[in-house]
Amino acid sequence: MGYCAHMPSGPTSGKRSVTMADVAREAGVSRQLVSLVVRNTGYVSPEKRALVVDAAQRLGYRRNTLAASLAARSTNSIGLAIFDLHNQVYADFADGVLDILGPTSYQLLLSTSTQDETSLAAGIESLVGLRVDGVLLATHIPEQLDLAAILAGTPTVTIGEDPRLELGDAVHGGDREGAFAATDHLVKQGHRDIVYIAGPATAQNRARRAGYHDAMTQASLPDRVVPGDATEEGGARALLDLRRSNTLPTAVFCYNDSTAIGALTCARREQLRVPDDLAVVGYDNTRAASYPGIDLTSVDQKAREMGADAATLLLDRIGDPTRPGRTQTLTPQLIIRSSSSVFRSH
Repeated sequence: MGYCAHMPSGPTSGKRSVTMADVAREAGVSRQLVSLVVRNTGYVSPEKRALVVDAAQRLGYRRNTLAASLAARSTNSIGLAIFDLHNQVYADFADGVLDILGPTSYQLLLSTSTQDETSLAAGIESLVGLRVDGVLLATHIPEQLDLAAILAGTPTVTIGEDPRLELGDAVHGGDREGAFAATDHLVKQGHRDIVYIAGPATAQNRARRAGYHDAMTQASLPDRVVPGDATEEGGARALLDLRRSNTLPTAVFCYNDSTAIGALTCARREQLRVPDDLAVVGYDNTRAASYPGIDLTSVDQKAREMGADAATLLLDRIGDPTRPGRTQTLTPQLIIRSSSSVFRSH
């Protein structure tokens, strides 16, 4: 019935799986009682439970979770696809998810990928192939990717971007609003030449670029956008290119904290004073942003709360896959530190 184990093999015993029926015979109880103990359901007296556990240990029985899950048409697992293990914001997302899943019977399966579309699709497909009950997507989703085809009806919630699925949910921050606040802060610090170091070509990057544009337009200042890839290496490379081309601005607003930390690293390597020669603002307010020596002004998109909200939405969708899609938007908050201002503000 979906449970098996390995029977220790000896010279004459051969190999076969130990079943619950074997455990029942060894313990002198019914197979149904063994099933209750294995699944940890129903009432079993302590004495009977001890008999079953002892018999199972003697025979080398272990529950075959996958077979049991397939029989039950549920694996009690949820897949989480993330973009970058080195980026603290994804750990914050995962912490929020675990805040909700921890008290449940669900296990979390993790998939990571590169920026390559093929790698991302393969990672999501691997989760679907493992028959997870639902998928959380906390990753950059290329606009040309056919998500619906890859997910094949698996309940899904996206974190950070809109779902682009007819029956899907999303939790994201007010990216345009947050980017406007970050850029407007730099304008109010007296900066007139502010560059946006962009992220990958996603809806989230478009929203943050639009917020930057709104603030620059309001201040009657021209946009300057340079490409980035959401990594520290990309941020350092973008700033170095500006330095070497003699087009260095007085301030940069970066797609995320990883990009901003890369820009800070490059600035200090180039002996630029922060914020006197160059002000730097990031996005995500990751733990590293508050570290001494970094002290990065950043937009807090409330990543842990986003992860928790997404997990809650996913459990609801697993319970009712045909329910209308829902989108939750969290209001971001600008956290000002010394990378953009000589005065510390709280």
